[in-house]
Amino acid sequence: MHPPSPPALFWLRSERDCTAVATADGARVAGLTAAAADLGLDLRTATVDDVVVTQVGEAAIVHVRGERVDPRDTFFHTDSLGSPAQAPDSWRVLSTIGILEAAGFMVTVPAVHSITWADAIVPLLRFDLGEVRTLPSVRLCTREIEVHRDRLRVADWGLEFPVAVRPAVRRPGDRVFIAESERRLTTLLQLVGASELTVLVQPWLGEHVVEHIVVCVDGEPTGLEGALAERLSRPASAVATALGLAYVRVGFVQDGDQFWLSHVVCAGFSPDLDADAVRVQLVAYREAFYRFRAAGDAVSAPGGEA
Repeated sequence: MHPPSPPALFWLRSERDCTAVATADGARVAGLTAAAADLGLDLRTATVDDVVVTQVGEAAIVHVRGERVDPRDTFFHTDSLGSPAQAPDSWRVLSTIGILEAAGFMVTVPAVHSITWADAIVPLLRFDLGEVRTLPSVRLCTREIEVHRDRLRVADWGLEFPVAVRPAVRRPGDRVFIAESERRLTTLLQLVGASELTVLVQPWLGEHVVEHIVVCVDGEPTGLEGALAERLSRPASAVATALGLAYVRVGFVQDGDQFWLSHVVCAGFSPDLDADAVRVQLVAYREAFYRFRAAGDAVSAPGGEA
């Protein structure tokens, strides 16, 4: 009797993103594939164009690159939506994620999370974490920034110069720009307005701040020790539990003795993760898939829930 094949994990992206990553970082994809294989996962890349769904009777039939796939042995790693470069693909990606969910497949980031949590201001609005504060933020859509220049008064927002200007949706390699004056801020917003980018304007805390990324698996922080564990475990767990995903990265910044919630990342294979961090992420997805499959088997078994 042959041993069962490892579950297939399709890293699903737009054609544009998949081509860009394959061209620029083939070694990283190869490393992810090898790490997944060591953990009993068959990691493959696919685009939304590779997914064909057929409705026959009451059953949905899904093919990826011409191969029929089954929810019991296949799941999908999906990403949150982000940069303007993705804008033409966004709804195609979202609809494909939603269709896969409707067809009974597990996805690591459901469509609702892809929409709701892509913008960095969402967790800043949603959570009250006690002594861990959230960074004051102003969200600006810059498409018609020239028309609305009268709105660009930092004092009206409750902020003071200098301020930091960053994309509202964080992507690897993004830069933060510092504005020390109204004139500098206006210039920055005019520049990003050419790309119709949505940005956050936040207090600039200085070069001395320390950033902490807390990885949470099934709502529980991992890797925290000592004083950091005392200060950040509960806030990180509150955020991750609210998202309800197998794997979440919660970002904090530390300014002296003050901690601030800065952002949440619930998707993607970040290029700056080391081998151990990648392993934690893949194990979280693998175990979540096993639970998903077991729950499905329990429902479909004789006497299971209808």
